[in-house]
Amino acid sequence: MNAMALRLASLKALLPELESALQSFASSPSKFRIVRTVNPTSNPPQTLYILDSSFNPPSIAHLALATSALTHPSPSDTAPHRLLLLFSTHNADKTPSPAQFVHRIALMTLFAEDLSQTLLGSKPTSTSHTRDTGVSIDIGLTKEPYYSDKSVAIANTMPPPYPEGVTHVHLVGYDTLIRFCNPKYYSSHEPPLSALAPFFEAGHKLRVTQRPYDANDDSSKAFGSVEEQEAYVKRLGDGEWEGEGFERKWAERIEMVEGDEGVGVSSTRVRSAARDKEWDIVGELCTEGVVAWVREMGLYAEDTSGKN
Repeated sequence: MNAMALRLASLKALLPELESALQSFASSPSKFRIVRTVNPTSNPPQTLYILDSSFNPPSIAHLALATSALTHPSPSDTAPHRLLLLFSTHNADKTPSPAQFVHRIALMTLFAEDLSQTLLGSKPTSTSHTRDTGVSIDIGLTKEPYYSDKSVAIANTMPPPYPEGVTHVHLVGYDTLIRFCNPKYYSSHEPPLSALAPFFEAGHKLRVTQRPYDANDDSSKAFGSVEEQEAYVKRLGDGEWEGEGFERKWAERIEMVEGDEGVGVSSTRVRSAARDKEWDIVGELCTEGVVAWVREMGLYAEDTSGKN
């Protein structure tokens, strides 16, 4: 049995345990829980990178966001670093497909293993501890749909999963920044964007990877050029959304970084390729463990929404 077959067999044996963890979390009052850790280390983190997604499935876009942060951290992101892959069982924009939740955790586990190997073979900057000790990657669940509430849930979990005062740095694409700052999601607050105060006042940040502009990609065109994306953040700092409750100083906690072509890969594109059994394309868009699981378990064979 080759190495990949062993990985898949090991994870298949864990499916009942993962299902049990999901059911236990769903029936509990907890709003956040860590269910798996890849490459556990004892170093308490000072900076917690959070990659929050539906992971349906994880793709090279997720890989690009995580690798960029861990190998080229901002000078203000104090080491040691840790990564949290976070899956919300309640999504603000999408109808969840519960039958797939256990596979999401399995996919996140395989992705975390692939990412760990990628990091060990990378050349991090001198401020990163990735090469020296490896980075711990937690796989967590939350019931909160909004970024600001997710950080509160993590901080208020008992016993505390992370040291008090750890800085949360959410790794997002530009499209997520637009949603994060959209007043429509915070209608219960007045003004709406005052809902973001607990997030920013706690010292948390957004690391926003720019969406590369591709004139041949309609979804890319929807977000404009890199210059237009940078101008959006500048307008936040200039007070354009002040009337909606967004304080100018909060823009200082939004860091924009360059993105490569992998950032624009959508999970819908991966699911479509898997449905059509275009495994060469799936292999270009996902890490090897993710590809193997999708193929082995027949995920997305009938419905590109993930509800097969």
